[in-house]
Amino acid sequence: MLQRPERVFGHAGERAAAVAAPVEAVVGHEGRQVGRPGQGRDGEIGGGRVGLFHNQPADRLLDAADLVVTVGYNPVEYEPSLWNKGRKRHLVHIDAVGADVDKDYRPQVELTGDVAATLRALAAQVGRTAAAADTTKLLGEIARDRRQFAEDAAALKGTPIHPMRLVHELQGMLSDDITLCLDMGSFHIWLARHLYSFRARQVLITNGQQTLGVALPWAIAACLVRPGDKVMSVSGDGGFLFSAVELETAVRLKCNLVHLVWIDGTYDMVRFQEMSKYGRASGVDFGPVDVVRFAEAFGARGLRIERPEEIAPTLRKALEMQGPVLVGVPVDYRDNVRLMEIVHPGVLN
Repeated sequence: MLQRPERVFGHAGERAAAVAAPVEAVVGHEGRQVGRPGQGRDGEIGGGRVGLFHNQPADRLLDAADLVVTVGYNPVEYEPSLWNKGRKRHLVHIDAVGADVDKDYRPQVELTGDVAATLRALAAQVGRTAAAADTTKLLGEIARDRRQFAEDAAALKGTPIHPMRLVHELQGMLSDDITLCLDMGSFHIWLARHLYSFRARQVLITNGQQTLGVALPWAIAACLVRPGDKVMSVSGDGGFLFSAVELETAVRLKCNLVHLVWIDGTYDMVRFQEMSKYGRASGVDFGPVDVVRFAEAFGARGLRIERPEEIAPTLRKALEMQGPVLVGVPVDYRDNVRLMEIVHPGVLN
């Protein structure tokens, strides 16, 4: 009998899972969902996210699973070689399209069609059993780590501001009526690991292509398709410069959005991986760029955060303003080497 089933929700499956509410019964077990941005507010449904460096807490759940049910999963989101290489376990693929089969992803069962309808049909036919003791223990550890992170982050008061404190403050502001669009960079790894959301497709992440510069254009699009939502986007200063001229579009369309730029003057996601692989950094420094004056030159509003206690009030002020608002904040990335802890050996190519 299977003891450790896990469900991996990809981008295409996340909304369908929200529609088909009783997904907890899909595999007939109290196995937990991993991979999707959202989880229950009490922390008891989801194990959190997986991906990128194969060192997320939920990766431990996925590694221990004897059955993996993927829902709306696309290999570009998380390469099968990072989570399923050499593993002999049952795979079930649920999606609107067939599986993209390779040597590390060969589902024994494929259920192809409307994902929400498939989940509802499965939930009506299977029961539930108690979770394995080690799974329950691991989920408890994940919940404790989450609480400890919040306590540690709230205590960080230095300047430039530590990423943990920024994540903590953003968590307190992430209400259900906010859509959050993330660019790619070091900041994205901190947010993807530690920021929890509770609504399908509330946090948009460019995991697959890892495209620099997407956050601001996505925020503009979110303003157009979700006019009732507050819209925030986040980028590093390097990623921001890839599409910064789209501020003109945001101003012209009168988009009510807040774009937060984490400033450190480097392409830091490249830098810390260079340091991990080669022991030195090369070609990653730029600036300085005054992003506040840059925004004002386009007719947008510009604000700056200097101290941790300014984060929440400044962002609340920005959300109340009409039109696009750019908020710059200097960050301290000295602990980014921690992002590479327990990294899968195939990550650094």
